[in-house]
Amino acid sequence: MGKLGLDIDKGLYLGIDFGTTNSVVSVYNYDDGQVHTIPIEGSFICPTAIAFDEDFDEDEKLEKIVGLQAKEGAVIYPESTILGVKRLIIQDQSSPVIVEGKQFDFAPVHIAGEIINYLKNQADEYVREQFGINGIFSGCVITVPANSVDKQKKRMKEAAGFAGFTEEQVHIRLEPAAAAIAYATTISSNKNVLVYDFGGGTFDACVLRIEAGSEEPSISILSTYGDNILGGNDMDKIVMDMIYTEFCTLTNNEIDLYDFSKDDGLSKKHKMMARARLNQVATAMKERLSSSKATKIVMAPFIQEPKIININMDITVDDFLNHKRQYALGDSMDVYEKMKDKSVLDLIQETIQCTDVCLQSGSLEKTDLDEIFLVGGSSSIPIISKMITEQYGLEPHQSKISPALSISVGAAIYCHMIMQPTSEGVSISEKTIHSVGLEMAGRRYLEIIPAGVDIMEEGLTVSLEEPLETNFDGLTSMVIVVYESMLKRDRHTITFVYDEGMKRLAGTSLEGIPSAPKGHEKVQITFHLSKDYILGVTAKSLSNEGVQTTLSVEALY
Repeated sequence: MGKLGLDIDKGLYLGIDFGTTNSVVSVYNYDDGQVHTIPIEGSFICPTAIAFDEDFDEDEKLEKIVGLQAKEGAVIYPESTILGVKRLIIQDQSSPVIVEGKQFDFAPVHIAGEIINYLKNQADEYVREQFGINGIFSGCVITVPANSVDKQKKRMKEAAGFAGFTEEQVHIRLEPAAAAIAYATTISSNKNVLVYDFGGGTFDACVLRIEAGSEEPSISILSTYGDNILGGNDMDKIVMDMIYTEFCTLTNNEIDLYDFSKDDGLSKKHKMMARARLNQVATAMKERLSSSKATKIVMAPFIQEPKIININMDITVDDFLNHKRQYALGDSMDVYEKMKDKSVLDLIQETIQCTDVCLQSGSLEKTDLDEIFLVGGSSSIPIISKMITEQYGLEPHQSKISPALSISVGAAIYCHMIMQPTSEGVSISEKTIHSVGLEMAGRRYLEIIPAGVDIMEEGLTVSLEEPLETNFDGLTSMVIVVYESMLKRDRHTITFVYDEGMKRLAGTSLEGIPSAPKGHEKVQITFHLSKDYILGVTAKSLSNEGVQTTLSVEALY
């Protein structure tokens, strides 16, 4: 393996697929145009897990353990381990850990930053050992689900700051677009490609147009749609539910592992250990059933107090696919209500429904698709390929790149494209995916930024052609509500915010408008969309006593 031929101003480019369950980091080799996925503890896939322990050198500090060791240690030390931080990152409350009886509270964004820093350090160590150079990273692309909200994108950029990246070095891009870049390097003809991205915590569908071209392949996003609470973790919970149902039968429902207040003879610590073990066994069983028709679960003992309970179960693929979930298993009430009575087949069917909406929002038919590209570890379950083939009449593309690695590989190439835009390689057309606009009187929708508009390097700024006017005498405030139109429509057709495909993003109120007769006071509205697909809206009174408010939209795309 040759050295990376890097000038000091070129640097190294990282691509990070920060997943709910697992994360992957890749580095772009500027010298030969190749991407190297970084092995961590013998695997390209690193569990997105962190654990804390006493730091024996400094009493006030905690030792941090990231990756496989943290995930495996969760069975013994569940109270000091944090899993699934990606789903927590948009929450404002802290995540508690308990180490030697003391509670410590961490913001999820800080936890994400620690994990990103670990991935960065692993990449640094790899390039030092393999290429004999210092890992000075000039840029980083971190991917997010296509349906992620603005808050998640902002928090991921903030987390990268904790890992030592400056704001200018961090670029947020959509997971399906990154996966498409990895795929685009392997084809030689023009195609409409459906990216079916089924990860640990989220599902995304994205349709892209890839122009192979004679020189540089180009990619443009035609449509995207997804669900941020639909992933492999939810399949794991269904398997856990199968095992937990057996546990409840064996204990006559006398022990509740998810109720710490119940005096049933099992301590909180042992309940947490049993839950962590249940999770790990369920995940392993799901993976085994992806390549075999049946498997056996033996946990002897599963618990030892207040009495010994052994679990011995034979589970078939049919059991795995058709079991209906009954228990909350620690999920929030909102998530539980969404997942109750769902089977694995039901969840897969929901991903196909999302994919259908994605096609509809892009005014596309099944027959418009030339290729289907599977992304994300959960997409490797065999039944998924079968159901997709039946639905769309296309067998998924058999890529040389693992579905679990493609996002990170594409992200590294993406970062190179951003940092070295004059270099040859795949180019991607950054365009608005859906239109965004305002709610007007009569609940009408006024489009401000259309779909399919190019987003420049400095972002896209659009102001209303005509400022809004106060529509009552003496009005001193104006409500500003932002909507996204998920379906393509003729701009001249009257659309209402309650129509199909309309999505409310955010709202605020501009206060302090000078009291005046109807129509006298005017307010200018400006939308700014960054390359990271982060939307800001400014409302400003145009009078001499003008006031201004800025709305940070939290739910875009």
